[in-house]
Amino acid sequence: MLIPTAFIKLPDESGCYNGEVVMGGTVSQMAFALSQLSHCKFLGEAHYQVGHSTYSGSAFVQGTGARLHNYNQIRSAYKGYEYNFLYQSTALSSKLACLFSYAGKQDADDPSVTIEARSTASNSYTGSVLDYGCKFVNLETQGFSLAPDVFAFTGTLLDYEPTNTSADLIVRPLFIPSANRGELLNIKVTVQDVALSGFHIYDVYEVEVTP
Repeated sequence: MLIPTAFIKLPDESGCYNGEVVMGGTVSQMAFALSQLSHCKFLGEAHYQVGHSTYSGSAFVQGTGARLHNYNQIRSAYKGYEYNFLYQSTALSSKLACLFSYAGKQDADDPSVTIEARSTASNSYTGSVLDYGCKFVNLETQGFSLAPDVFAFTGTLLDYEPTNTSADLIVRPLFIPSANRGELLNIKVTVQDVALSGFHIYDVYEVEVTP
């Protein structure tokens, strides 16, 4: 069936009540409307507030957020810390963009954040890797500066289906194989000398995607 590009009005409500015989033009209208819906991009998104402090002791006096200080007690707890964020993808979720807010430890050599996509078919945390994703390196740190947390974004550009077997150093959105679109996914995030305060996942809009 050809997918009409013009707006198709749904049938009259009174002709679709329970017990009514539905046929002819009514069936045609409903079929065209459903075919249009199957090719719409329903944008999905998920937002997580991470319950870890990224503030220094003096930040509360000033009433504003600050990046981690050397003496913060969480500095050692955030080495290799792992998060697992669940995301319900849609049938058209081919790429996922990620935005996160964070604070980097002041004296760290190389604060980093690694993001990958996993299946939840067997277990939410140890499912097969769908995309080894990307790694943010040399993230910003600023120690004693009384400033809000900083943000990092994967962007939305991806012109190829990745074949990497480890985290890509080219920051990019996550690619979801066609066989796994519409499934519940696990977005695994590993931090090194970084404290997350928020993590956000978005479907990347595509003009035309074949389910």
